[in-house]
Amino acid sequence: MKLAKFFIAFTFLLAFAFQVSAQSIQYPNELKGYEFFENGKLKDLQLTVSSKDDVKKIFGVNCEKQCDYDADWLIHFDYYEDIWVMTSRSENNEKLTYFLGSKYLGKLRSIEIRPKMQLSFADVSFPNTFQNLLISSTSTFRSDKRRMSGDESFQDSNGLTYEILDQTIIYNFKNKKTKSYNKGDLVLIRYSISKAIEKDLFVLQN
Repeated sequence: MKLAKFFIAFTFLLAFAFQVSAQSIQYPNELKGYEFFENGKLKDLQLTVSSKDDVKKIFGVNCEKQCDYDADWLIHFDYYEDIWVMTSRSENNEKLTYFLGSKYLGKLRSIEIRPKMQLSFADVSFPNTFQNLLISSTSTFRSDKRRMSGDESFQDSNGLTYEILDQTIIYNFKNKKTKSYNKGDLVLIRYSISKAIEKDLFVLQN
């Protein structure tokens, strides 16, 4: 009987160790010096599992969506909220509708960390575990100003993204002045889940 209890306890501890290990290496390709999940405050959070209350326990009651990570970084949290729907087509070209599983509502979908000051990544060499993509975007942040940017995005298969400025110009329509930021500056670090994993969170509507 004692031996059986020992094996049960050992199995539980082993399963717990694997769970902790899986969470700690959720993003094994974090760049050295920027291990927010491995060694930072995010190590106790897990996407698709942690809730707003979990975030508040770590960052304070006023940090539900966005706040200071520390003196040098801002952090933003995105959650699965309301009704999430995904559609596709079957082999017979029938429309298939998928709904997000109810247990994922209110859970973390992604986390973004942005530097408060300009931080150059121009000399950073990304390993071959990252895919290099080019992103272009335009956004109006004031009635008289518009931001146009072409950014490089380095993404790995786990959902870790480093977005780097390729070129950003601020157009001021009022006085026709422009301002360019430095090429190679870090825009953000994003922690998300892969498309394949996210697809498994949805359930086919009968």
